[in-house]
Amino acid sequence: MRKRWLKGFIMLCSAGLALTGCSGGNGTSPPEAKPDAAKPEVAKPEPVTIKMAAHNSVMTQDEIKKYITDPVAKQYPHITVQLVDIAEKGKTLPELVAAKDIPDIYANFPLNLNDYVQLGLAYNMDEMIKKYKLDLNRIQPEFVESIKIGSSLDYLTGLPMFNQSFALFYNKDLFGRMATPFPKDGMTWEQVRDIAVKMTRSEGGVQYWGLWPDGVYRGAYQVSLPWADFNANKPVFQTQGWKDLFAMWYDLYKIPGYAPKGTNYTKEFNEGRLAIMSGSTSTLKNMLTVKDLNWDVVTYPQNPKAPGVGQRVDSFTLAITAQSKQKDAAFQVISVILSDEVQRLMSRDGRLSVLKNTSIQNDFGGNVPGYQSKNVVAFTKPKLAILQTFKNLPAATIINQSFDSMLYEGKDVNTALREADEKMSQAIQQQLSK
Repeated sequence: MRKRWLKGFIMLCSAGLALTGCSGGNGTSPPEAKPDAAKPEVAKPEPVTIKMAAHNSVMTQDEIKKYITDPVAKQYPHITVQLVDIAEKGKTLPELVAAKDIPDIYANFPLNLNDYVQLGLAYNMDEMIKKYKLDLNRIQPEFVESIKIGSSLDYLTGLPMFNQSFALFYNKDLFGRMATPFPKDGMTWEQVRDIAVKMTRSEGGVQYWGLWPDGVYRGAYQVSLPWADFNANKPVFQTQGWKDLFAMWYDLYKIPGYAPKGTNYTKEFNEGRLAIMSGSTSTLKNMLTVKDLNWDVVTYPQNPKAPGVGQRVDSFTLAITAQSKQKDAAFQVISVILSDEVQRLMSRDGRLSVLKNTSIQNDFGGNVPGYQSKNVVAFTKPKLAILQTFKNLPAATIINQSFDSMLYEGKDVNTALREADEKMSQAIQQQLSK
């Protein structure tokens, strides 16, 4: 009996301890716990306006809102992005500098970074990259290297936003009419030429052209040929690399029945008289406006000297200015644009992502109804050639004129390239004398 009573008392006391927190069995309650001290409120960031200078032809207002202003406002409500159109009178980059109205971010393509550097606006972004732990390994390395080459600096002064890539467009109905198999991904220029020979003919009083490979400068981009020796300030066109390129590009054009000088190849393609045409992601967008044309695309042809390589890097680049007083906010804007979320959105809308992420690359064009039945992912497949700088010289114009003199005036390759060297030498000397 005593044991049962003792057992019951222990159980009751245990229950009481659990309910009342009795101490020492005296039934008294401990002092009430003091509430935690009030946590100090985190101060909200001060509102910041980031001025981004860019040409209005690169992105539409809807794209600016979709890829920049809206995503930035969502992640950083205190940051407002204000676009400055450098195409407007009085708003070019030199004019903004002269007016002491320097933007926080200058947006342009790598080859246009020379103005930014020469105006003393270059800023080393390495510190910000470390501070905000932005993983450069997410970005395709060709973009990072090409931005350094474009700026002629050994540090990173900008980060890429999207890239323009190239592919071959072809007229499916024209191939069907001429009973010729469609082009395929992974072809070489020689294989494309063989097809173009079959497609170049006159039928029913209409002349059909087989191929437009674009200017010879595109071929130079593909194999990363240098435009000059900028250490010695000398031209380099009379080299074997340029001779080989001219010979190959001459064969691409010099097909019996080839189009005369001045032909509007885009018009010929859109109206059904050109079978194959080289074009970029900008061309792809324009194709949506062409009616009654059954077209598709395949990968950009390869030069055996650069296996697997398409065209060179052509990335829209965002560079913070050294004079910006809001460098942290400016970098936060760029980091949002480089997020997987924004890059995937751009990819789906037909803007080529700069990230390595295969899933994002494979989403290319997924939101565009006009691309659903097209092989537009071909734009993402080839590797990118590293950029070679011009340093503001008219190099591409000089080399195209030289090639035209060979193609349309009958000059031999040695004469054409020697004359190009002479013009390039004059251009270099004029630039040095400024």
